[in-house]
Amino acid sequence: RKRRSLGAALLVSAIAGAFIWRFGAGAQSSDAPPLAFASVDPVFLRQAVPPFGAFVTGSALWYFRGTSKLVETAAIVCIYFGSQTGMNLYMKSVLSKIVIDEEAGLKGVPIGFLLTSIQQFVAFLVFCCYLLAGKLMGGGHNVKQLSRKDYLAVVCFSVAFALNIGLNNFSLSLVAISINMIIRGCLPLATAVTQMLVGSYFGKGQKTIPAMDWLLMITGVSCAGLATYAKSMAGAGTEDSASLKLGVAVCVASIFSGALNMVLAGMLGSELKLNPVDTTCYMALPAGLVLLVPALVVYHPMGKWPGFPDMTDWQVLQEVFERRPEALVYVLFSGVLAFFLQHFAVHVGAQAFRCVRHVRGQFQQGCNCGVVVGLGLGELARRRLRHSVLAGGPREHCSIHDVQRAEGEVRPQAGPQAGPPAGPPAGAPAGAPRATRGSSPRASTR
Repeated sequence: RKRRSLGAALLVSAIAGAFIWRFGAGAQSSDAPPLAFASVDPVFLRQAVPPFGAFVTGSALWYFRGTSKLVETAAIVCIYFGSQTGMNLYMKSVLSKIVIDEEAGLKGVPIGFLLTSIQQFVAFLVFCCYLLAGKLMGGGHNVKQLSRKDYLAVVCFSVAFALNIGLNNFSLSLVAISINMIIRGCLPLATAVTQMLVGSYFGKGQKTIPAMDWLLMITGVSCAGLATYAKSMAGAGTEDSASLKLGVAVCVASIFSGALNMVLAGMLGSELKLNPVDTTCYMALPAGLVLLVPALVVYHPMGKWPGFPDMTDWQVLQEVFERRPEALVYVLFSGVLAFFLQHFAVHVGAQAFRCVRHVRGQFQQGCNCGVVVGLGLGELARRRLRHSVLAGGPREHCSIHDVQRAEGEVRPQAGPQAGPPAGPPAGAPAGAPRATRGSSPRASTR
């Protein structure tokens, strides 16, 4: 299994690098009109090295981790950071940097909703090819059968997932990736609020979140708001300022959609026990169909296309197909890339502690802000960078505080048969009560 995971990671990384080099930077020397990002080879390499290196390093650490928990945690953080950051950088390049019409000054394919919908359909086709290849080789994967109740949960997951990814991609087409990452870093507060609302609606009792956690999360969100305000003041009067307010609103909506997705996963997803492959099978088509609705009816500003009125994603796709149809290859390939990277990241991430997953998400957001600013993909000035650094501090402290409160938590064993031990721990006196999760006042509440 480790060899297959490492081989899949290296294969996807090699395919992605070769594809982007051939159709991106490598196309610069062609006599035909270049289908390339708005950057030259050195800049392209500088932007691609950090996430690619993190993903490969994490894959190697995961393969050679042995029994070391420290190496396992480092591998998970590297893989999660490399896959998610690399995908975000790729999506930002697709949405904002591909040259569509050099004479008219058209860059990017701003189809956030439709792009995510296409990704889901492509992922479903890749899944079908995976099943077909398995059948031809005499083995293959057996998809888990769901009941009617399970299908309802899948639909709920699909809608929340579609809104989360679709709104995030839409915001990437409107705002700088640095601002997107700062706002996305406010997910803990959105999750806490959503958990309270959903829990009260369904009548499920929720443990009280300590006041210190609320204070830290609110402080972090306030600092993120300051960084966003500084960005809006820096871009006042430019062509991007018209799209900034809409982009910020869409990004805020995306984090609440992501929070709802996490809460639904905690309330309903534990009953399904779907692996990443089955999840792609059942959720791809519903999510893709849900995203077709805003792609056809929602008009958005065209900041990167000067002189164009507000357009829907479908109208933008038609315009791109008429001017540069080969640019859609990037859109289709993003679906293949998303399928493999999501499967690998979820497969590895499922092995981590809940608290480690929470910290690695905050670590990713903080690293992303530094990476995008350092690589020139964000436009925060140095005097404003302090706000983004300050915005991450309270959230990181809150995450570490959660880990410290969960130090006594017992890690469940992998597999469907995992459960509490049948008796008291070794060395305990006879008749001693068995420790259960949540029995300590310092047990984790999330």
